[in-house]
Amino acid sequence: MTLSRKLTLLSAVLSLGLFAAGAMIVPQAPVAAGTVSAGVLRVHPPVDAVQGIVAACKKHPVVIIAEWQHGVRQMGDFYMRLVQDSEFQETVQDIVIEFASRNNQQLLDRYIAGQNIPMREVSHVWRDTTKPASWESPMYAEWLATIREVNQRLPLGRRFRVLAADTAIDWNRIQTHADWEALGDNNVSFADVIMSEVIQKNRHALVVLGGNHVNKMGTRTGGPNTTTLVEKRYPGSVYTVLHQLESVSSTDAVLHFSDPLIPTFYDLAGTPLGEKPDKNGVPPIRYTDALLYVGPPESLTESVPPKGSLDHDYMKEVDRRSMIEWGELRARQFLGAAAAK
Repeated sequence: MTLSRKLTLLSAVLSLGLFAAGAMIVPQAPVAAGTVSAGVLRVHPPVDAVQGIVAACKKHPVVIIAEWQHGVRQMGDFYMRLVQDSEFQETVQDIVIEFASRNNQQLLDRYIAGQNIPMREVSHVWRDTTKPASWESPMYAEWLATIREVNQRLPLGRRFRVLAADTAIDWNRIQTHADWEALGDNNVSFADVIMSEVIQKNRHALVVLGGNHVNKMGTRTGGPNTTTLVEKRYPGSVYTVLHQLESVSSTDAVLHFSDPLIPTFYDLAGTPLGEKPDKNGVPPIRYTDALLYVGPPESLTESVPPKGSLDHDYMKEVDRRSMIEWGELRARQFLGAAAAK
């Protein structure tokens, strides 16, 4: 299934739940930002996404962007634009990533610091994680390269540190699914890095994780996730941002705005969209603080490795890891033509 098709289907699901109810409470006439009309909640205007993220980072030590689909090219473009912004550079010290395991922190530090390291060695950062081949999308390597480049232009005291947050793993020691399961829930690792390396050191961080780790109500099965684990220890420290997949027309209908910026940031606090219960009776503000919109689903593209770029030995190891974790060659379904024949 193509990325466009996946996102279109997900968009339809979201529109039936999160947005269908909200569309019923659009005011009959535009309401100025920061005002309240009879029976209508305050409406905030959309803002440029970089501006919105920076503002959130100034108010909260931890801002987490939830990716509902990994590897979306437009999201990667946004991440790179974000770290190149001077105000973001002045506000944020750490960038916490899911696509690196903690045992590779030293390698990551060396690379981000500008040391001359062969890319074959650097690739272990995104390849040796608990999720086989999940981070082969070039956008993640490009984002790290952009951070490295930006750091070379910044004073030492203002350079970003990139924190590997995934559970430490040595695949040489993982031989069975039981070995893999023994690693435990990586939400625990994500939360520990955020608390020990960011909050306890009085720093500010941008965090990028999959959506199930970020939902303010916990995982889809009702268990604790990164957000709830951190919030339990440090209430009010986390601000969550959901990658918004809804179409321009539907978003416009709900928020009563025209011609929104792309990428766009919507703060849900005090808005009809945030407060109106969805079809499950849950106001969106209970599971996210804001929405990030990078374009309509049909315009989004997948960042995939070039055809034939992944060598045979690596793919053999990917297959081994896939069978251990999932019992099937799931990674090949994603990598497709990138695997060398």
